[in-house]
Amino acid sequence: MKELRHKEEQLKQENQELGEIRDSDHYVTDALLGPNMKYDPPIDLLLLLVLIPAQIELFSRGDYFLVILLLLYMAFTIWRPLSDLEQLPDRIGPERILFLLRLVLLFLIILITPIAITIQNIQSRLQADAGQSEMLEAYLQFHDGAYQVELALDYLANRENPYVNTYEDPRMLIMGPIVYENPAVEHLVYLPGLLLVSMPFQSMTTALVGFYDQRLLYLLAFICLVFLLPTIVTKPTHKLALIAGICLNPWFSLPVSVGMNDIIVVCGLLASVIFLHKRHPHAAAILFGLTCTMKQSAWLVAPFFLLAMFLAAPPSKRWRQTATAVVLIALVMILIIGPFALWNLPAFVDDTFAYASGSASSLNYPIRGYTLGRLLIVFGVIESEAATYPFWQWQLLLGLPAFGLCLYYQWKQRTLAAMFLAASFFIFTLGFVSRFFQDNYVGFVMTLAFLGFFPTFPTLPSKE
Repeated sequence: MKELRHKEEQLKQENQELGEIRDSDHYVTDALLGPNMKYDPPIDLLLLLVLIPAQIELFSRGDYFLVILLLLYMAFTIWRPLSDLEQLPDRIGPERILFLLRLVLLFLIILITPIAITIQNIQSRLQADAGQSEMLEAYLQFHDGAYQVELALDYLANRENPYVNTYEDPRMLIMGPIVYENPAVEHLVYLPGLLLVSMPFQSMTTALVGFYDQRLLYLLAFICLVFLLPTIVTKPTHKLALIAGICLNPWFSLPVSVGMNDIIVVCGLLASVIFLHKRHPHAAAILFGLTCTMKQSAWLVAPFFLLAMFLAAPPSKRWRQTATAVVLIALVMILIIGPFALWNLPAFVDDTFAYASGSASSLNYPIRGYTLGRLLIVFGVIESEAATYPFWQWQLLLGLPAFGLCLYYQWKQRTLAAMFLAASFFIFTLGFVSRFFQDNYVGFVMTLAFLGFFPTFPTLPSKE
């Protein structure tokens, strides 16, 4: 009995010593990092620690200033993490001032990398056109789709059908075609809404600065996105993290700098959801319809947007509000797409749908990106990147179950954040078993998912 009591006393003493050690560890951690850092790390800083080195490696530009800005950001974050704040205080105080300082640093980081790189690429293109630099180097940093839109605008200015004409311009051959021939020479895959939105911007820009580059429109959309993102969350660190995680994501920022148009779709979708959250369902539907006239990827979000519209309405008005939204979206699409389709229906369908699905009358869109098709080529199931293959069978097999699961998830969650997350998973599933799913589509899916991971629009404006 004495031996047992002696062992119990020894165990108590050891536990007491271990508790003192743990307390001292917590004391040291709190002293160095602060209690908020220990329990709720600043996700905005963690993202910057990953994404700024990625930007430096990708663009090889501004490393000195980016590192200095990162160190300043780190110092402000360690001094006052802000992770415990659920929202910014109304009055000007230390927390609000430090948030604004971190926001300014973040804006400067974005200015140095995606924005400055895009402007540099535009300048290189202008110098090449003027014969002051190498044409090859400048146009390798210019996506053929952006240049093709410029050519299509010229066709429209001359009252010629851009879906009938070809794009046999020498510059189209420079822009690194994946296959032996650049199929974009034969097909314009972009929908008419993108052309109609670009036309007034082209006229205004040309009048103001004397030239036009399609990337100027995408750069403007990117800047608008930077200012829209912090408005859809309340927590200060989430505001900063959304800007950093989306705008500094290389799979999203690089496509902007070379002239890929996914940024237009992201801005349109986000603006539509903002109008929906602010209880302007008609404006939301019209803007979503306009987004659907610009690129086919927006169509894949439509079921989830309409479900969000249904859930956002008062219970007695849900079906009527959703039906009205369907009518408004369809009306906008008919008014914008309809005239171009009727202009020459076979040519329009061949360019905007058959070409992308691999069943065009001439050159098909090549199998490329992070798709199942690449593996099927390796194993000899598909002969080449230009071959026809029924990817629709895989899309039905995997896409329908994914579609049902995603709608069910959104229905159960009943938040607008869930809409973005469900749409991103569904588009990823279809993209993986489609003909193409390259970097810009990965960035598009990641952006939608990022909007879903955060408590964006914390609750729908109407509940049962």
